[in-house]
Amino acid sequence: MYDIVHKIGNEESQGLYQYKAMILDSVHGFIPINAGEYWILQTPFMRRLHNIKQLGANYLVFPSAKHTRLEHSLGSMHIASRMANKILNYALSEHNSKLCAALFTTCNEKAYNSFIQTARLAGLLHDLGHLAFSHMIESGIKNLLAYSNEDKKISEDVSKKLRNILSMLAEKGGKVHEFYTYYFINQLSKMAERTEFNLLDISIKAASVSLFEENNCKVLEELNLTSEAARIIKSIISNEIVDADRLDYLQRDALTSGIVYGNIDIDRLIYGIKLSMDGEKTYITLDMKSMPTLEDIFDARYKMYKSVYFHHKSIAISKSVEKFVNGLADEWDKVKLDLYQDIDLADFLNPIKLSNAIANDNYYFDDNEMDVIIKASAIKGSTQIKRWALSLLNRRELLPISVFKRPEQVMIIASQVLEKLGRKSSSENIRKLVKGIDRNRINDFVREKSNIDSVKVDYYDEEIISEDKIMKISNIFNWKESMYIRSLVQIGSIPVFLVYVYSDNENDHMILRSKINDIRKSVSEEISGIFEEKAKEID
Repeated sequence: MYDIVHKIGNEESQGLYQYKAMILDSVHGFIPINAGEYWILQTPFMRRLHNIKQLGANYLVFPSAKHTRLEHSLGSMHIASRMANKILNYALSEHNSKLCAALFTTCNEKAYNSFIQTARLAGLLHDLGHLAFSHMIESGIKNLLAYSNEDKKISEDVSKKLRNILSMLAEKGGKVHEFYTYYFINQLSKMAERTEFNLLDISIKAASVSLFEENNCKVLEELNLTSEAARIIKSIISNEIVDADRLDYLQRDALTSGIVYGNIDIDRLIYGIKLSMDGEKTYITLDMKSMPTLEDIFDARYKMYKSVYFHHKSIAISKSVEKFVNGLADEWDKVKLDLYQDIDLADFLNPIKLSNAIANDNYYFDDNEMDVIIKASAIKGSTQIKRWALSLLNRRELLPISVFKRPEQVMIIASQVLEKLGRKSSSENIRKLVKGIDRNRINDFVREKSNIDSVKVDYYDEEIISEDKIMKISNIFNWKESMYIRSLVQIGSIPVFLVYVYSDNENDHMILRSKINDIRKSVSEEISGIFEEKAKEID
């Protein structure tokens, strides 16, 4: 039985267990790993993350962006550990009994190291449930679950089981990777019960309680932690301003994609972290000398989303993945891997059955498996799924075609219309115009202009920064005290609006490609006309 560490000195705590190894990371340098974490890294749940790319199939756009979820998980753990240590040391150095009582049931070394360990595990495990192609596959999975009852080729039994999974997903908040993460962590904690590491299973459960904001005081109390400590750990990993997750992926994705916007001074940010109380609630704040660093992070966030995550070709690939996954419902028995044996699609997607399969090293639902399914579909699949499989292999011309290549192109059209009509070209007015686009009108226009009956129109409509969400939270990190950040929030909340055209019929799609320049020009003019009509309603 491994004893827990009962010492926290001047050096940063690495949690409850003795130092075991050092991992050299391309972003953060050397990352220390303790014995409990080393065991976790050897489990199938962590090993499968070696084969899940952080940016999905985005390497087709940025060839060097082939880094994995494992790298990101280690980086997030490292940053979470540093942030948690700074928060803990600040609370202890202030000799503030209220801060101590807010975070710990008993203020002792076990509680302090448990706080660090839970934060580290929350960072390490927060993306455990990502499936093949990461975020790119998620809309396809949700569509498959939501519309299974409308597909006549799916049996009633399979459709019923898929709808049950959809209900389970809704209960956990609706985000696919978080849904699977919850069940994978639960399975991992059961595996940890059989190890020689004292409190490891409890620490894993505490990480889950923190990540999913569960009401499980019993688990936390075994580590001398309070629900307020769990809330702070959740904030360390994920909040709308800056967190360990975002601090790692902005730098890592920039480095591997070749973009220069992710250069962030993490040392200065962490140095400036403080902990404050508002009544009974604690929250993370930042000293004003560190505010320029926070501004750099928001600047990197805006530019990375615009240049990488919302790149028009990246979104096109995501939509191809979505169309391919939707087609699997009809083709599953024909293209599934032999190692899946006789399981149907619903059992394959069931998070409990998938977590058991991973724990037993049966299969993993990772990039390697999905690549083989795509190749099999390109050979054995029906005409339609073959068409989408080929678009993800070596036929880039079969990807959905972007009408707008720049994320801000529609915003610029809106701004020009407002200026032309003598209206204020503010973020609020531009947002109103973009959100008011009549999609049915665009659909009809594209069909008429292309003169192709099988043409379909698809849209991507997302904010870089959600002003509604960010304004509802407290002044965490004092972000409201920066006019630069306030302005970026306003600009980032204007939806990036992209339009894609395609046909499921390969020949019609190629005809559509030959007409795309004319379609692009015409759609821009049509949207400008829509904006002129809408702008007259603005005072």
